Amino acid sequence: MIFIHAAGIHNTMPRERQPDLAEELHTLTGKIYRRTDHFIQLAILGAHKAAGTRELPAQTAIYLTSGQGNISVFTRICEQRRQHNLLPKPVDFINLLSNSAGFYVASHLALDGKNLFVTHHHFPAQMALLAAQNDLRLGRQKMVLLGGVDEWIPRQELARKLLGVSPSTQLGEGSNWLLLNSEEKNALATVEVHPQLLSSSLLAALLSYAPRNTSLIFSHRFDREAVSGFMRRYPQCRLFSPEEDSGYYETHPLFTLSSFLRQEKGRLIHIDTDGNQYMIVTLANDLL
Repeated sequence: MIFIHAAGIHNTMPRERQPDLAEELHTLTGKIYRRTDHFIQLAILGAHKAAGTRELPAQTAIYLTSGQGNISVFTRICEQRRQHNLLPKPVDFINLLSNSAGFYVASHLALDGKNLFVTHHHFPAQMALLAAQNDLRLGRQKMVLLGGVDEWIPRQELARKLLGVSPSTQLGEGSNWLLLNSEEKNALATVEVHPQLLSSSLLAALLSYAPRNTSLIFSHRFDREAVSGFMRRYPQCRLFSPEEDSGYYETHPLFTLSSFLRQEKGRLIHIDTDGNQYMIVTLANDLL
């Protein structure tokens, strides 16, 4: 069991273009960051909100995850090379590595611990949480600042196809972070990633034993009909809906967990799918 000690949410739903974050970042942090891009600025904003006014131990590890990574820089470099036959700018070439964002977060918060970038084709947020969970349980890390960062993608129709969501899904962007360690004192909640992928029968068995008033939330990969079917089969559970509007992005589960911390007391089961199997994350904040 691992514990959440702080959470930070930065979540938006752009309509036409990515928002300019430079001014917001300067207002929030009092600093001007040069040689950064939208993805890096997103990462710093969310991490700053999670850290708050606390001074984190220097050895705090950073575990960063993303579904698509620094897609805007990747797109720009591809256009420069293929359409204009130009070499990429040096800063773009460096920032193309999405883990550059982890370097900037570490610099901003004065951290020099492990700095890890994790991704996964279907479950990036869950796999990053699983890596942190394992390292904290084994004593390899004492504290982990874990964040999920995803940019809004301008080519919406193509993005929806790549992400495997319905044509009507509203896309967004976010930078959502959790401060994790293995100590219960002053914790906000417990969180646990179930490491195995579940078949529909195993998921059904697990949900049938869910305590009364357990909250369920489903990723955007479930359509309304599927969600309604689950809720009819498990009437002892209730559907959780975050108060803050959000579009879909691949690290959205971290937004969901943080939103539950803000709004509710109780137990939450987050359910995601790759289309065939299921992965769940449980959170509880009613026993601390």
